[in-house]
Amino acid sequence: MKIAIRTSTDSTELTRGQAMIAILSRHGLAPEQVSFNPDRFKEEYDGEAALEKWWAAMATVRSRGRTYESPMSFAWRRKKVVKSSGYVTHRVLNDAGELVPADVGVTAQWDSRVDWRSVFRELINIFPPQIAMLHLFTSSELGRRGPWSSFEIGSFGAALDPQPPNLAWSMFFGEKFSKEGNRDQIRDAGFKVDELLDGYLIELTGELGDVGKDFENFSTRRAMLKSLYRPGMFRIDEEPSGG
Repeated sequence: MKIAIRTSTDSTELTRGQAMIAILSRHGLAPEQVSFNPDRFKEEYDGEAALEKWWAAMATVRSRGRTYESPMSFAWRRKKVVKSSGYVTHRVLNDAGELVPADVGVTAQWDSRVDWRSVFRELINIFPPQIAMLHLFTSSELGRRGPWSSFEIGSFGAALDPQPPNLAWSMFFGEKFSKEGNRDQIRDAGFKVDELLDGYLIELTGELGDVGKDFENFSTRRAMLKSLYRPGMFRIDEEPSGG
């Protein structure tokens, strides 16, 4: 299960971190370990009181002859049920003075007892996205090359010029992406569309678990929905063979 959010909001605000931890805890995904590096964990998470130490802690960066402060990433993992991990790469200014959006990612073992739809929507309200996805990956989509690998890790590509690799089970289109697609046409084709924040959220089937239960039907509906968007909107055009 993968959640990915690209957001231009100020992710360094501690209140956003507190709200995110509250959501994870409420849905049985409370962090057990935290780090500034998503590939290395040593510290136990001591609860909300310790979050201030970890959230958007500043590091000194030296680049191209200048020195400046930049927020370090926040990462967490949970080894108990529901086994999961995640990270927040904070919004920053690059060397050219351009705003580089933040990324929020959550990866978890599939568990039908978790209300993943609510987790996704609640996180979106904390980190209003440019674009976001919620997807359950099955063997039909895992381990593939090219843009499929970007889809699997929840990457939207270049920070300043994002492009969704594929349609996930649920997608949020905000900011410039909110102009993509005809919402009435999408609804008329039988897809759920909710107006939310400055954009809209779509779901391809009734439940996220449908992707695993009947991938062929999900794949057919995805191809149908993708045909309602402009050519080139998504990096992946085809469906997996047998999908």
